[in-house]
Amino acid sequence: MRFSFLVIVFFIAIAGCSSSSEQRQEQFIIKGYQAIDSRQYDKSRDYFQEAIDLNGENAAAWNGKGVALYKAGRPYDAISAFNEAVTIKPDYTRAYYNRSNAFYDVGEYYRALDDLEPALQHYQDSAFVYMAKGLSLTALEQYDSARQSFVQAADIDKENAEIWTNIAITFYYQKQYEEASSYINKAIALDAEEGNAWNLKALIEIEQDDFKEALNAVNTAIGTDKFQPYFLNNRGYIHTMLGSLDLAERDLQQSISIDEKNPYVYRNLGILAFKRAAFTEAERYFDLALKRNDELPLLHFYRGELYRQQGDTTKACEAYAISRKIGDRKGIEAMSSFCP
Repeated sequence: MRFSFLVIVFFIAIAGCSSSSEQRQEQFIIKGYQAIDSRQYDKSRDYFQEAIDLNGENAAAWNGKGVALYKAGRPYDAISAFNEAVTIKPDYTRAYYNRSNAFYDVGEYYRALDDLEPALQHYQDSAFVYMAKGLSLTALEQYDSARQSFVQAADIDKENAEIWTNIAITFYYQKQYEEASSYINKAIALDAEEGNAWNLKALIEIEQDDFKEALNAVNTAIGTDKFQPYFLNNRGYIHTMLGSLDLAERDLQQSISIDEKNPYVYRNLGILAFKRAAFTEAERYFDLALKRNDELPLLHFYRGELYRQQGDTTKACEAYAISRKIGDRKGIEAMSSFCP
């Protein structure tokens, strides 16, 4: 199941002005960041544009406009603005860092890493930058390298529970659950309100088939953020495994209403439908999940279970074989038990 990572973003305006025009540009930039603080992102963008209209070569104004666009949920437009900033000022490390966050947001992880190199040269004592590097490396499944970056971040900021959570994530993805649990416990000890840590704790308990403990952990996560769609999705899956199908339906539908792009929620709705013997509905949800990600853990196993219940052993074994190929324990067991 997908873990919800937090991309830490910091944006700082830089300006040094003397002329009347420069003073007006600085004032627009200040107002732009004040508007961002108030979450008035369209108004903020307009302030930065006013500064750009006065001087199209003002890199700080382009950077600020990129921040406003990013905050408004327009990462591609933000990238264009950051491009202008670094073209005007090739050593503008903050703009590189900001563009890296936007590249991460759109799944351009290698480009995000490239932009972090100049930022790391300037911000060698910044936990934020090492965190960002670790997140991109995690997304690229380079878990050992990601962990090294997170450890460097932890060396700078030892009291940051989010950093320790991300170290645990690298172990989780490598199926080293004992090590992951150790770091999760450290994160929770530092901050009992770190919802992502509790959510990961739930995922670790799921992998060990302890769904009651998983439910306790994910409930704590939801207590920190009751509208986090990944937490709700995970609880829906746990309720399904515990047989509380109506509760599962409630959580999964709420999750999908908040984030309809998450492939796991379609998989989990398919599993829920399968448990209810609603096989046509289960197949529809599995197909929707496949269109979004054809290598989801357990997806092909449950497709195999669906086909086996319908008496189609050939299709069942084909699905189990895919499940085994991507490393699902249940898929491996099913191939041994049901397929020649």
